[in-house]
Amino acid sequence: MALAQAFGQVNWIAILLGGVFNTIVGTLWYGPLFGKLWLELIGKKKEEITVSAAVYIGPFVTALVSALVLALVIEGFGISSWWQGIVMGALLWIGIGAAATLTTSVFEGKKKGLWLLYALYQLLVFMVLGLVFVVW
Repeated sequence: MALAQAFGQVNWIAILLGGVFNTIVGTLWYGPLFGKLWLELIGKKKEEITVSAAVYIGPFVTALVSALVLALVIEGFGISSWWQGIVMGALLWIGIGAAATLTTSVFEGKKKGLWLLYALYQLLVFMVLGLVFVVW
């Protein structure tokens, strides 16, 4: 399938909702679910973290971009079963997301637990979005 045709076939509402889902999961992940662990791993206290609406703009845009790329890959490969969507999300995460962030983490000397916390969040998001993009 040609790239231009694939752009026309993606579900833009699903991509927008994928960006929103990513943001909501991230807020929960680094807040009530694993916020204390995250702060410990980055060596900060809650009072040192300042959050405003503007802070969420960049991550939301990147969430939309990653959702779009995943949707294009799923469309391009003609993936039509729910389990293949999950697998494709995991494969993209392993081959691109995990590989790139692990390399950066190693050279920056970050704690392994911090990379794992980041990576599992992205794995969850990519697998759920892979499922959603196939089903919807």
